[in-house]
Amino acid sequence: MRSRRAGIGLVVVALALTGCASMGLAPSETGVWELEADPSPSSTSIEVGVSRLECASGVTGELSEPRVTAEDDRIVITTPVADNGSDDGECPGNDVVPLTVDLGEPIGERTLVDGACLSTEAADTELCADAVRWRP
Repeated sequence: MRSRRAGIGLVVVALALTGCASMGLAPSETGVWELEADPSPSSTSIEVGVSRLECASGVTGELSEPRVTAEDDRIVITTPVADNGSDDGECPGNDVVPLTVDLGEPIGERTLVDGACLSTEAADTELCADAVRWRP
């Protein structure tokens, strides 16, 4: 029994060290978003423009799958971008990549919030002066 626990522990450590790449979860970086068009309370999807927060010589790059969390009074949308493998890009600002986000249900009377502005390094930037991107 002891060796089985040790084996499980090694698997957990290996997954942590590889960034879960072996599970198909690619490492990601922070993306912030802005609305491209105003939605309505009946909208079940929104059009946004996503930009990489990290310096990347003007290139946002590939977008990762957005995460949508529907709460009673708000919908929090987080738009990660794929890791570009570099930490030394110049900082002229990155391009904006269009994305359609499926909310799974109508917005209703809830606000739309950029999740990156709540819990990442973006929270202290001018891009997140207001995490709420839309109010009904």
